[in-house]
Amino acid sequence: MKRYRVALFGTSFARLVHAPAFQRHPGFELVAIAGSDAERTRKVADGLGVPGAYADWRELLASEKPDVVTIATPVVLHHPMMLAAIEAGCHVLCEKPTAMNCREAMEMRDAAAKAGRVAGINHEFRFLPARAHALELVRQGAIGRPRRGEILGRYPMWARPESRGMTWLSDASRGGGILGALGSHHTDCLRTFFGEPASVLATVRVDQPRRGPVEPGGPSGIATADDACTLQYDFAGGVSALVDLSACTPYHWERFEIHGEDATLRWDETGGTLWRLAAGRDMETVELPGQLRLAGRDGDPALLAPFAVIVDRLYSAIDRGEPLVPGFAADAVPVQAALDAARASSAGGRRVAVEVP
Repeated sequence: MKRYRVALFGTSFARLVHAPAFQRHPGFELVAIAGSDAERTRKVADGLGVPGAYADWRELLASEKPDVVTIATPVVLHHPMMLAAIEAGCHVLCEKPTAMNCREAMEMRDAAAKAGRVAGINHEFRFLPARAHALELVRQGAIGRPRRGEILGRYPMWARPESRGMTWLSDASRGGGILGALGSHHTDCLRTFFGEPASVLATVRVDQPRRGPVEPGGPSGIATADDACTLQYDFAGGVSALVDLSACTPYHWERFEIHGEDATLRWDETGGTLWRLAAGRDMETVELPGQLRLAGRDGDPALLAPFAVIVDRLYSAIDRGEPLVPGFAADAVPVQAALDAARASSAGGRRVAVEVP
């Protein structure tokens, strides 16, 4: 098996999820990490047994010449990092949300296509077993004609000012906010079931603006990035959907429902159990096919196993030319277009058409 040299951009989520997934895959070799803090980056690299540690990602590209770059940084950096990595001849896997806006996402897509490089977006929630099987069942007609989707999310990220300090996640100028962080995943979920949304009516807001300090002397401030959003999507054929997210609750809970004429399919944030609900019948648990089950290890972060599926698909795309799903043209740009429309709707107080370039 041919091995490809991988560099990580980012030291937080990249360390917890990206790094171990690439290190466990026999077709990849993790050779370097870039982060904004030199001391922290060296410490992370040493902890992972990675030889290269850089405080300048451009220096990493020039010195290491990796085959693959995976980007897990503040969103404002995704666009320049990906364009530079592609120019350096790298394939790229980018975290969501894709970019600051759809124009940037299109430029990233087009650069990869022109250079003949593989470009992937990390919508790893697609591979949670319950969601994957629910999609199969809907396509088989198991709930009748789809009518509506509902996704409710409650997250204790900023339940109190001291829950989390002032980081890029609270800074709109750096691409922070719950709409991008999780609304991108949930928008991607709905479009896999119903196709591309035609329009959206949204409120994207800051419900709890004070941030930190988590520790004495730590950062504090006033959030400019959203911590709550409500999106009402319309799809072709009269299908509608609701996404309602708050990152200011004292608990963590998610519920996903796909309603059809005959029944509803439901799963939660674990993605390990699927339920079917029909009128006049008790809720029943749906058996999940063995091939959809994820191979995780005790103590792994919850998203490591589904992310490993994307890593394996990335290898197949690079090594054998297989189409990468989720990819940039078919997935990253359309989701970014929907997020842009949601922000425009909230700013203008009106329903806005979702236009996918």
